[in-house]
Amino acid sequence: MLHKKIAIQTEGSLPDASLTLYLWDYSEEIPIRKRPLILILPGGGYHFLSDRESEPIALRFMAMGFHTAILRYSVAPARFPVSLKETALAVSYLYEHADEYQIDSDSIFVMGFSAGGHLAASYGAYWNSAFLSQESGCRTETLRPAGLLLCYPVISSDPAIRHEGSIRELLGDDWQDEELLRKVSIDKQVHPQMPPAFLWNTMQDDTVPPENSLVLVQAYMKQGIPIEYHLYEKGGHGLSLASALTDNMQHQCIEESCQNWIYLAEKWLNRSECKFLT
Repeated sequence: MLHKKIAIQTEGSLPDASLTLYLWDYSEEIPIRKRPLILILPGGGYHFLSDRESEPIALRFMAMGFHTAILRYSVAPARFPVSLKETALAVSYLYEHADEYQIDSDSIFVMGFSAGGHLAASYGAYWNSAFLSQESGCRTETLRPAGLLLCYPVISSDPAIRHEGSIRELLGDDWQDEELLRKVSIDKQVHPQMPPAFLWNTMQDDTVPPENSLVLVQAYMKQGIPIEYHLYEKGGHGLSLASALTDNMQHQCIEESCQNWIYLAEKWLNRSECKFLT
């Protein structure tokens, strides 16, 4: 395994913003050459970054045959669009170094949890915008994601269903600015060039209401974009793998009924762009 850390810095970035790679080594014994990569954006309400949604996820998907990477993006006091620019820089870096790292540049997926899910969905909405290309300094052709994997994501800025803490941390003093609120309400930014998505959450999530996911599903359906959605009956917010491996200190994050989400995600990935294991 190749394990490497790269600084990801733009105007407004926190000093520790970085990209950590978990890459399969090339082997003459294995016919697979270039592999798809999953870029992981942990949650934390744009206030911190959860370790429970970082390395355990990277290693599980790596065990399935994927390259993985974790973006430790800037959180508060950094404000929108700093973390979005960092995501663009990370994807562009992976694209530009695809030959060096044996990455299939047509199969770079972006996965996010909670607020990281909001960032992943935001990236899906803005990847081909002149705004993001100009802000990041990256060529649009290096920014295309193959798909999104969104785990109990923050999506909407609608006061009835939003996670206000995430919106406040993302926008700071401007968190009530109507134009900015619309920009970060991703259900209102869906367009035909958004990538396909895999999405899951739970009915019992009382932190980020599942309606966040439902409005995104509806927006995708209206545009005719492929989306797979799983709504589980049980389980609170922040489950990660929903197993003992990623349980929290309060022992609230083991939910057996949700543990199959990662296998459903694997099947979705292999139906999408990743044919190397089929």
